[in-house]
Amino acid sequence: MRNTQRSELAVCGLESVRALAEQRPQAVRRFFYAEERARDFGRLCSTLAAAKRPYRLVSADELRKLSGTEHHQGVVAMIEDTPLTVVSDALVQSWAESGAGVVVLDRVGDDHNLGAIARAAAFFGWSAIVVARDDGAARLTTSAFRVARGALERIPVYRDETAARFVRRCHPAIMTIGADHRGTNTVRELGLEPRSIAVVLGNEETGLSPAVREACDRLVRITGAGAVESLNVSQAAAVFLYELCPHRGGGAR
Repeated sequence: MRNTQRSELAVCGLESVRALAEQRPQAVRRFFYAEERARDFGRLCSTLAAAKRPYRLVSADELRKLSGTEHHQGVVAMIEDTPLTVVSDALVQSWAESGAGVVVLDRVGDDHNLGAIARAAAFFGWSAIVVARDDGAARLTTSAFRVARGALERIPVYRDETAARFVRRCHPAIMTIGADHRGTNTVRELGLEPRSIAVVLGNEETGLSPAVREACDRLVRITGAGAVESLNVSQAAAVFLYELCPHRGGGAR
């Protein structure tokens, strides 16, 4: 939940706030907690006290109002609501040189899916996520942070104007792989050179946009048993990110 008057964003959920407190406690402007969480965040409270930033015990109802959800798990941290870092050509080149694995979201519109994809990407050792500025594209929200369960503190998220623009930026240094049910190869049939790759995931209902499909180096699919037509985008992401995981030898790095 955003507080537009203060330019703040609420981060809630035990694992999400714990990761925030460990990775960047300086980002926390205000902190609110239920009585049963006091022992879990003593260090954060000490850090906030030293910085003369407010923290206090509040009721469950107050936590719900601050976070906009019943699923706050007794903790809400308010952080500055800052815009995402814009992708630069220099950043793309650094990813290519380091053999990074990048996850690109093409008009994925559900913040819960963004959080789930971030969790899978961080778990499997990917380097970054790129989202587009398109209308309707998912954003870093309270829901995204909560579903990611701390992953958004461990994998950076950048933005570009469109996913197609980013994919074109990658050529020829980073191989771009589009997840598409019409792909020529399955993800397990895809033979990759040991180089940087970007996996592009499309909209939940319509898949990859035509411009992205045309720009990708490869289009690959996941095959199932046929009982259902497709996977949710975050489920499909987990399959792709596992199969192409840098640490399994099939992906980058």
